[in-house]
Amino acid sequence: MKESKGLVSIVIPAYNAENFISETMDSVLRQEYTNMEIWVINDGSTDTTVQKVNAIRDERIRLVNQENSGVSVARNKGLGLSNGEFIMFFDADDLMTPEFLNVRVEALYKNSNIGFVGGVVENFPIKKQIRRAVAEDPEKEIHFFDPHAATVPSNYLFRASVIKENNILFNTSLNSSADRFFLLEIAKCAKGKSLPGETGKLLYRVSEKSMSNHITPKLILDYNKFYSELNSKNLLPRKKRREIKSRYLFSLASGFSLVRYWKSSFSLLCRSFITQPFIFFKLAAQKIFSAPRKPK
Repeated sequence: MKESKGLVSIVIPAYNAENFISETMDSVLRQEYTNMEIWVINDGSTDTTVQKVNAIRDERIRLVNQENSGVSVARNKGLGLSNGEFIMFFDADDLMTPEFLNVRVEALYKNSNIGFVGGVVENFPIKKQIRRAVAEDPEKEIHFFDPHAATVPSNYLFRASVIKENNILFNTSLNSSADRFFLLEIAKCAKGKSLPGETGKLLYRVSEKSMSNHITPKLILDYNKFYSELNSKNLLPRKKRREIKSRYLFSLASGFSLVRYWKSSFSLLCRSFITQPFIFFKLAAQKIFSAPRKPK
């Protein structure tokens, strides 16, 4: 399809999102920037998500139904249907501040050399540290586990041409790590920009039930698959590759120990040590000295 200049395609995967979808859609429709199309991809919801979307009267909304296939499949479907010069993948429970789209579109028009832009991320209703978008140096920020950086997909506006011309899709073999993998693939083709200040920030919903708040075997296995995909797709930078591999292996070992996969944890610790002994001992020392001490 031919891209429409200035049009923003917003892809919203939705699975059983009845508690949040109306509020999310309202934040999108109240944007200062109005030239948009909204693709809601219903991923086999069994609640009232579809009814709540259909109740919103706005000609810019397009609802597409699919069998439950996962968020990455839904995002890819929306990408294939999109017509905009710009595209974003917005989660069905997050919120846009009123100037959210405006500042991102303006940044892409003013900086023709960048392919994607993100801003500040503020968690709600559980208040946590405000984070900034992974954009200026995604390899460093992701591979070195920058705690102040966020890869939340809702935060980014992309040039559609960068994604489509390079045949980039969300990796359907990944779950929670698919956003990081997508950004690393984009970063090989285009530069990004992180907006200064809090204007146009994303309101990212976090609850006690959020996957990221609970270490589960599923989460750790997905992280392990993420590391495997990085290797197979050659997305680990040559510079400091051994150090980065040792860090990932050590982190995976720690994760597997938390879910009591002791054999996997021990094997990964050994691999981390063999890959880069200095980094292994450095990380081990940090872990020991940062561990909470029991009161005497």
